[in-house]
Amino acid sequence: MICVVGSGVAGLSATLAACDAGAEVLLVTPGRLGGADPAAGGSTALAQGGIAAALGPGDAPADHAADTVAAGCGLTDGEAAALLATAGAAAVRSLIADGFAADRDARGRLALGLEAAHGRPRIVHAGEDRSGAVLHAHLGRRVLERVREGRVELQEERTVVSLLAEAGAVVGIVLSDAEECVARTVRGAGGRVAPAVRRVDAVVLATGGYAALHPRTSNPAGSRGEGIVLAARAGAALADLELVQFHPTALAAPGAETDGFLVSEAVRGAGAVLLDRRGRRFMRSAHPAAELAPRDVVSVAVHRALRADGGGSVRLDATPIEREGGPGTLARRFPRITAATRALGLDWAREPVPVAPAAHYTMGGVATDLDGRSSVPGLYAAGEVAATGVHGANRLASNSLLEGLVFGARAGAAAARSEPWRLRGAGVSELLARVEPFARGGDGPPDRRSADPDAVAGAVASGLGIERDAEGLRAAAAVFARCSGTEAALAALVAAAALARTESRGAHRRSDHPHADPAQARRSALLLAPGRPVPAHPDPEPTRSLAPC
Repeated sequence: MICVVGSGVAGLSATLAACDAGAEVLLVTPGRLGGADPAAGGSTALAQGGIAAALGPGDAPADHAADTVAAGCGLTDGEAAALLATAGAAAVRSLIADGFAADRDARGRLALGLEAAHGRPRIVHAGEDRSGAVLHAHLGRRVLERVREGRVELQEERTVVSLLAEAGAVVGIVLSDAEECVARTVRGAGGRVAPAVRRVDAVVLATGGYAALHPRTSNPAGSRGEGIVLAARAGAALADLELVQFHPTALAAPGAETDGFLVSEAVRGAGAVLLDRRGRRFMRSAHPAAELAPRDVVSVAVHRALRADGGGSVRLDATPIEREGGPGTLARRFPRITAATRALGLDWAREPVPVAPAAHYTMGGVATDLDGRSSVPGLYAAGEVAATGVHGANRLASNSLLEGLVFGARAGAAAARSEPWRLRGAGVSELLARVEPFARGGDGPPDRRSADPDAVAGAVASGLGIERDAEGLRAAAAVFARCSGTEAALAALVAAAALARTESRGAHRRSDHPHADPAQARRSALLLAPGRPVPAHPDPEPTRSLAPC
């Protein structure tokens, strides 16, 4: 049996691929698949942006891959980018053929949008600015069909709190209710009894990133990197944790300080501009592409404009779109954003709206090869929880949903065809005896939430923001060292990685090292316990090695 943890685009794609490859699949999700709450689909269901794919006239996967590499500031893995672009175009075509309701123009052609750092319009949208929700619903329906057919076991409103290992390989999982009563069983889908500890042949982590460690974020509250800590405590290598991308335009009106509601990059692609406190368009002097510069450039420019003159303001002016398209254009093209601005008493069709950066996407995570294999046998990862190197130091806009489709499917298929790792002759009763050391202390995960979440959040905000320096990073690390919990543990690793990269590159900006260092144009790697050996892998070696900083 293959266990997939998480039901965003990567988890659903992995589930479908593993199931179609003939494996039994257990899907564990903290939400309810097909429910009314969009946050149940994690970041996927909240995504306003679309899916980047080279499908338009004159476009090619090689061009998309080249844009991906350029945005990554010297850290993008070229093989991964080529795979993403080529397999991604095929995946989106297949998705549309399967009934995915992509937006089309008046002539019935795909309505392809332009976003920052893309050389051509290649962004496929659905439901205008509801692309993630439409995609999540589409994939969710396909998974639920397999649940009804008895090919997928669905465990909703549950999480995996520990991974069980034998001889260096992952062989089981501990579900959330195991902490309450190890011997208790729960009623699963269709009335079946589902034990709290399960033996599996492989685990695919698709639990999302860790941007919600930041107090101002676009992510749902659950995006705190718990899957990354699970993998690290199983001995998996991590990579690129210092690389956290901030979206430059989250609403910053009163009442929106912490919710991080995004004004999609597609708005700038359609003609919106950024203005400083004096009403000047400042991005022209920051980058030749102005508002369509890579996200790291725009975020830093907005951040500095906000700090200028003792505290400034930045506004996004979308009124040119309304003037050009006529009354109702913004409401028609961006209905979710229009509703959000109206709820705050703003009319963005008539006046600029205040914006500020928010932590949005994490390039770092569990180090994997292009089939999702981690350094631990039996453990795979896909989507934002994984670090394949495909995004380098700065993710190209609208490559995240595509990444989940492509690498989620590859991880699910690879897990299904791998040789199972078994506890020779051991059954569930023997696994039950092993729960205690994994679920509480020892080699298991710490408490899910910090004993002092406000202290952790404050240290993340002050030390791990858009621009960092050694003094702030060390001060933050000292706070994390005094706190318990998954969040503090992961934040400490992020701080360690950020201290080690003594340069500014992509989404990682050091005010005390403001320039890129050619000698550091390589990915970083970490193990939770320094010096702990990485277990040998039973499958072919990953396609690349990670050089430590």
